[in-house]
Amino acid sequence: MVDTIHFAPSSASRLLQAADLVAFLHQRCQRKERDPHAQQANEDLWVRISGKVYHEMCWFPVPARSALSPDDR
Repeated sequence: MVDTIHFAPSSASRLLQAADLVAFLHQRCQRKERDPHAQQANEDLWVRISGKVYHEMCWFPVPARSALSPDDR
């Protein structure tokens, strides 16, 4: 089964809002904050949700093998 990437406003879905929040917080935890209180707050929040995170990596979609031309295979 092949599907396309779908973009939607996060205000349309609580689940999408949650995914946005997790992605944002993950990004914030990857860099060093200037304010140690902000750093600690981010880390504390991440500890609370990190157990629910299934993947922490980027996804780079590639075309399906059948979509490639014979020269690209």
